[in-house]
Amino acid sequence: MKKITRILAITVSILCLAFNLSAQETSLPQSLEIPSAIGDNMVLQQNSTVNIWGYAKPKAKVSVACDWIAGKPVSVKADAEGVWIVPVAVPAASFDPHTVTIKCGKQVVTLKNILFGEVWLCAGQSNMEWPVSKTLDMKKDLEGEMNTNLRLLCTGRIEAATPQRDIPVQEGKNTKWAVCNPKDLAEFSAVGYGFGKELQQTLGVPVGLVDASYGGTYIEGWMKKEVIDADPKIAKDCTKIKHKKWAGKESQLYNANIYPIRHNSFAGVIWYQGCANVSSSPRGYAHALEVLVNSWREEFRNPTMPFYIVQLVPHTYSGIKGAQLRESQEKAAKRIEHCEVVGTMDQLDIPGDIHPRYKADVAHRLAQTALGEHYGKSVGVYRNPAYKSISVEGNSIRITFNNVPSTLVAEGRINGFQIGVADPKNEKKLVFCLADAVIDGKQIVVSAPGVTAPKAVRYCFNEDVGNVFSAEGLPLLPFRSDKNNASLSATPYVEPASEIAVTVEAKKGYYTMSEFTEGAHMWPNLKQKLSEVYPREFEGFKMLTAASLKKHKTAGGKITASAAGRIYCIARNTADIRKYHDKHGWKLIIPAEVRAVKPDGKKIGAQYVCYRNVEAGETVALPRVKDHYSLFVLAKDITLVEVEK
Repeated sequence: MKKITRILAITVSILCLAFNLSAQETSLPQSLEIPSAIGDNMVLQQNSTVNIWGYAKPKAKVSVACDWIAGKPVSVKADAEGVWIVPVAVPAASFDPHTVTIKCGKQVVTLKNILFGEVWLCAGQSNMEWPVSKTLDMKKDLEGEMNTNLRLLCTGRIEAATPQRDIPVQEGKNTKWAVCNPKDLAEFSAVGYGFGKELQQTLGVPVGLVDASYGGTYIEGWMKKEVIDADPKIAKDCTKIKHKKWAGKESQLYNANIYPIRHNSFAGVIWYQGCANVSSSPRGYAHALEVLVNSWREEFRNPTMPFYIVQLVPHTYSGIKGAQLRESQEKAAKRIEHCEVVGTMDQLDIPGDIHPRYKADVAHRLAQTALGEHYGKSVGVYRNPAYKSISVEGNSIRITFNNVPSTLVAEGRINGFQIGVADPKNEKKLVFCLADAVIDGKQIVVSAPGVTAPKAVRYCFNEDVGNVFSAEGLPLLPFRSDKNNASLSATPYVEPASEIAVTVEAKKGYYTMSEFTEGAHMWPNLKQKLSEVYPREFEGFKMLTAASLKKHKTAGGKITASAAGRIYCIARNTADIRKYHDKHGWKLIIPAEVRAVKPDGKKIGAQYVCYRNVEAGETVALPRVKDHYSLFVLAKDITLVEVEK
């Protein structure tokens, strides 16, 4: 009965929210309404003309008085839709609190504790949304003294079918301007907070931050409907979105998050988005991003508004789609004035994790970019080294880069470079293989055994993790010298497999021994078999598999190493493995992708080889995870000891 009551309550809440979202737009205001974007504690963009705005009954007279402006209040009439706007001159930054008094008939609203400073919009999907409370290198700030010169506004996690007059109210969410405090900061964008904190401390002015982010969203959702309708390319890309939640919902993020703040003024935008569009139109993303930037600049009446883009980290995207999206981010930045890309190739604390849990470096790089490019501060080098050109020198290729003030550096084996030659079977394609790379000051020379007529070079143009940096500490951006989208990159480098034997103690009757090779049975109770997609470094290894049982936690077991080296297991890239990474040191090998195939030839979702470094005789617990596809033990030789449990 309690469950039914709870379901009914949730259903009623959803229906009420849907009604409120539609009612906001279809009914005209009947009294003075002040939107959340204009309120107590807000920061107004310094040295500019900003809008004090809101809603009232159509044709109603509204007056606005600012305590920093002498003379009579400014009066305007609400238009036919009930919108009223009063442009106000804002002087230089000030920590002195100010007030704005708004009157409409007998209604009087006084906005208090208003500061002048820099205001930035922090937008995107889950990596921008990722809160301070979950960020390993920032959550400590929740226990310290709050920076009250930071003001926060979060639109929340919301979408709407029609443009909303105000940020939709959400239970448990504060959608009003707030002086930085532990509760609101805990749920605020970590990247946005770190960025704003550094700006505030460096510039010495108040900073206002608006967090408009929603995980898993497509760029088309953040665009005004009229903008999409006027652009055939973007309209076509909308049809490629097959996601069960977002297909057919273009503009709905704009309606709920951007439209309600459209009359505010911003110094600039930081943008961390793109993961979702890898699956729909990674190559079309450059155009879409350019259109988004231009439309937002028009929306916020700031034609040169800075727009800084965070590049996606390597993940488990298939083929070169993820690389094409990163390339599109860089293309857009090159086309758009006052637009920069911030590189993140080194930001994977857990390989393959789409959500890096450390955000301080990303926030710092964004802040350095804004301070250097927009504010003209002497912050040193803030642009990542990036591809410029190549020249073929016999059997090798020399690569020249931009943004390398002194030299390039790398630790250990240089990873991520591939060299391409003409495909003898198809003149329209190139074939790529792993390349050896040598740093020569500001340049890099690549070659590969057996390659005598190189045509092109690629760097991390897949999901490989590079390790080349400028001497100033910024990672080299991924690139390709060719434009051949039909040519896939080679499989990334995987370290030679550790061939130590292991003993596995596990529950009796749970595991089945088999060999890791194409055609091997993956789950004893299913028909899927290992396809041709698997890391050849582990060819012929022994494998312990288990039945696929939905809603069952895996049995686990104990693995004892016969010698020092690495032990391995095959796992889904799940939250369970990420947790086990922290507790017990298991790590995913991104390039080591494993794909099973159904009898009809269709491949199922990828799995990955994980490893853990061990000493001779060391015993390690195999993770137990909530995943019906289980975890498989992988080793050169396995002795299975079954026990009654």
